[in-house]
Amino acid sequence: MVSELTHPLQGPSRSVFGKATLSRDDVLALDRLAAAAWAAPEQVNCHGWLMRFADGVTRRANSTAPFPLEGDVSLDEQIAATEAFYRAHDLPPRFQMTRAAAPECLDDELARRGYETEACVDIMIADAEKLAAGAGPAISISETAPDGWWELYMQGYGRDPRAIVAGARELPLFASSSGDDGSIDAIGLGVMGGGWLAVFGMFTRPECRRKGLGAGLIRALAAFAVDRSGIGVYLQVEADNPNARQLYENLGFRGVYGYHYRTLWTAS
Repeated sequence: MVSELTHPLQGPSRSVFGKATLSRDDVLALDRLAAAAWAAPEQVNCHGWLMRFADGVTRRANSTAPFPLEGDVSLDEQIAATEAFYRAHDLPPRFQMTRAAAPECLDDELARRGYETEACVDIMIADAEKLAAGAGPAISISETAPDGWWELYMQGYGRDPRAIVAGARELPLFASSSGDDGSIDAIGLGVMGGGWLAVFGMFTRPECRRKGLGAGLIRALAAFAVDRSGIGVYLQVEADNPNARQLYENLGFRGVYGYHYRTLWTAS
């Protein structure tokens, strides 16, 4: 075991935008980028599987990403190691399951062992150049969070992921739109890596919605990425959030694959 994820970062090539269905390799590439962008403060690479712990802040950062196995190890041993890791941290064992999860029988095996399905999420992608074409000038983007940015994030999400964002392997970007009085009305978090921009943490104050602020933030982040040779933009949207999905589809995003979590709530 090693204490960090060292796999090189490289997202899918531009050809992915012309594919009706992403290959398993493309899905794995995006999975690895997302794991590096939303990186738990504690990570253990166990024969290829990435076990993550972030004091319970977000499922992603407190679950195992079952990347392709490395070395001669059995599935029983891998599952046992994951269960021991999370129980040592007083959390239920949890796996983030995508189409690239390895081995391919893992989801069925976890279901057989009593792991329950949680939080179905879709990954959406868009061509960064096309998104950037509609970018306007009224968005601020900085490499450090401006005053009030984190307070608005925590108002929207009820959690503090600063330790996670600080661990991103590449560049976090803090986007914001401010009102006439200087207060921040909307925010978005971008993380560059492997030629792609991940978008997290979109939130607009309730009284400022339906003004196009969210779209403006995403376009501005995309323009920033294009200036640094970015190819694409990806984000996640919960399957039961049709309003967010509609916003992203209107911008040119399309869903390319989904993931869910498998969680063991009772002792095995």
